[in-house]
Amino acid sequence: MATGAGQQYVPVVRIEILSPATARIKVEGQLAAGKTSWSFRNVYARATRLAERIENFTLIDDNGANVPVHQSLTGEYQSQRAATRFRYEMKLDSAFNRESEANVSWMAHERALLMLGDLLPLNLKTTKIKFALPARWSVSSVESKDGKEDFIVADAEAAVFLAGTNLRERHEQIADMDFAFVTAGEWAFDDRSATSAAVDLLKQHVETMGGVPQRRAMVMLSPFPQAVSAGRWNAETRGATVVLISGRASSKTVGLSQLSVALAHELFHLWVPNSVALDGEYDWFYEGFTLYQSLQTCVRLRLLTFREYLNAIGRAYDAYLSAPQREKLSLLDASRRRWTGATSLVYSKGMLVAFLYDLELRKQSRGKRSLGNVYRELFRRYKNGGSRADGNTAVLATLSNAGEMKRFTERYIEKADPIDLGAIVKPFGLRVDSTSAVTYITVADSINRAQREL
Repeated sequence: MATGAGQQYVPVVRIEILSPATARIKVEGQLAAGKTSWSFRNVYARATRLAERIENFTLIDDNGANVPVHQSLTGEYQSQRAATRFRYEMKLDSAFNRESEANVSWMAHERALLMLGDLLPLNLKTTKIKFALPARWSVSSVESKDGKEDFIVADAEAAVFLAGTNLRERHEQIADMDFAFVTAGEWAFDDRSATSAAVDLLKQHVETMGGVPQRRAMVMLSPFPQAVSAGRWNAETRGATVVLISGRASSKTVGLSQLSVALAHELFHLWVPNSVALDGEYDWFYEGFTLYQSLQTCVRLRLLTFREYLNAIGRAYDAYLSAPQREKLSLLDASRRRWTGATSLVYSKGMLVAFLYDLELRKQSRGKRSLGNVYRELFRRYKNGGSRADGNTAVLATLSNAGEMKRFTERYIEKADPIDLGAIVKPFGLRVDSTSAVTYITVADSINRAQREL
């Protein structure tokens, strides 16, 4: 039943775990006003056919009578008269989302990742969510609770829940942000060590950005729903929730290192793009540039050595060289085609260009400014709550205005000028060796004082 004070009704949705063994759930809900058209997400990231998981879709009107419904397309339903209540079942088989385990809902091994964006009808905003769970199951989320068990979700698209047996939560305060780390499954490291690693990264990001992104944030760590190699991981930051699905290393040291490197990047997304009022496809920046910025964070916290940092830049250059459209697609173009063949350019070229941009900005400012200052300025100017702006326009302006960087951004971001890494980094005291199968970057034998400081 819809609830609310006065005329402000809040839709209510109940999600029941029918069978963990067969990964089936039942969803039923009631809206404040009737509707005749219902849409469900069918594609997200690399996951397709998501709406095919829906079974027994049923509509009911205010009088409790069934409303005949017609499915026009996958995930699209229409009825001749308005319905206020809906009911259906879903099978959350992980086969629907291989390689997208952190991006869409699934259930396996006594746990379920429930992302309302692919479970509920589209365009639901503020909603009360109720759960009916098996014995010994619990549910965790950053969403606000209404009493002991129910949740009030302000935006269903951004809401994420982790349910299952033996979920462990640890809470920390970081400046004025409440932070929670939720762990499912068994790992080579203990929960305290994992939480501590995330807290250290968040504190470094707060220092870089000049403030916390939101009042609350949560990391959800879970093993994959199927057997994978220990070094594999998949992650997404949605709203104030970081979801990390990871392989499990046998060594505590290796496991914590992998966790930290993955979280360095994902936690930064709590700020960009999730806490800035920017729209559009500027993935080259919030993915590629952020990959580089998180690499610097790892070096600063001694999670990576300088040698490992240079090796990562070398790998990004090799990936860029192997991209067939590297001299045809600008970073802006690549972002528009991220899920249709240009993923490598978004990440590898984006990271490489960020590295070169950072070097040039440090050189121009004699070490007084870096890419970190650009991120801080972007967050200051476009933090959520103000007027929304186009992401590409805002980021390009901020990058260009940080110094005499307009020509740089035109050549390597707006256009697809070729990148000759050896020639570009030579003035900075770096040397590139591409004679072997992989690019190897070293510090030149003889460098001057300015290069050393850089």
